Amino acid sequence: MSGPDSPVARLLARHRALIVFGAIGVANTLLHSATVVAVVESALAGPVPANVAGFAVANTASFFANCRFTFGQPPSWRRYRTFLAVSLLSLALTIGLSALAEALHWHYLAGLLLVLLCGPVLTYMLHKAFTFRQPA
Repeated sequence: MSGPDSPVARLLARHRALIVFGAIGVANTLLHSATVVAVVESALAGPVPANVAGFAVANTASFFANCRFTFGQPPSWRRYRTFLAVSLLSLALTIGLSALAEALHWHYLAGLLLVLLCGPVLTYMLHKAFTFRQPA
């Protein structure tokens, strides 16, 4: 059974924002990667500064895309500061989960799986609760 009243359609509608948030995350991962490759291959900078640039470009694009498509709220400086703080907290979570997996002597892919399963959902929940909890 398909259509707008099907269980799958209702499930997708209920989790639309999380799905859009995930799609924006995938696109911004590609944007980050493309920025790193472009900066390094053009000899503008080495890998570390290129990753800083990649993060800056992707984080900014993610902010505007999530304002518009995920949460339907206007951008503001206050909101961007909160968005950046949540992004940096997500980075700390990524490092922490990777370190935990390493400390437990798990294969590095187990740590990556933890990051991929926990990171986006927690980041979405934090953005929903703090960054986009109310209009600017």
